[in-house]
Amino acid sequence: MRPPFRTDGLLTRLLIRARLSAALALVPRGARILDVGCGLTDLPARLGSYVGCDRWPDLLDECRRLFQGVRFLAWDVAASDPPEELRVAGPFDAVLMLALLEHLPDPAAALGRAATLLAPAGRIVATTPHPVGRAPLEAGAALGLLSRHAADEHERLLSRADLAAAAAAAGLSIVVYRRFLFGLNQAVVFARTGA
Repeated sequence: MRPPFRTDGLLTRLLIRARLSAALALVPRGARILDVGCGLTDLPARLGSYVGCDRWPDLLDECRRLFQGVRFLAWDVAASDPPEELRVAGPFDAVLMLALLEHLPDPAAALGRAATLLAPAGRIVATTPHPVGRAPLEAGAALGLLSRHAADEHERLLSRADLAAAAAAAGLSIVVYRRFLFGLNQAVVFARTGA
């Protein structure tokens, strides 16, 4: 099985840049960051304190090759609690979950697992396609403008209400919600309820 991170569409890199811009605008300067589902990333070159994790060993090996000295750890947030090595590396001020929740069978469980790694005032910053983007996403994939696998790999596209329900089930609440790329995508900041 191949890793889900692909950049083969003509507009995929543009989408990735827009996603990163939307998410990083919501991360406090100097935050200790955990990137869950990091994929092949260049974020260690942009951020001072960064730990990446992913479930795909080949991706992690390539990230380690590109960014020697940066921690990249194996973790499948959909399947298990964080490994001890990741708990020791934390806590984190911000946990990134970029273009991840829509790929998971149980976003609430993943949010809950990630929340265990947050510092007391920490936040989870997530991006995900909005359901109104389904037709453009599928058309873009069919035309080769986006990854040909983009639509196939989604469990489901989450609305704001879906995200709020997943957050509540994980003991979190939405503290920031923004749409970007003509409303086809959304950026969300989750915090512990009452924080």
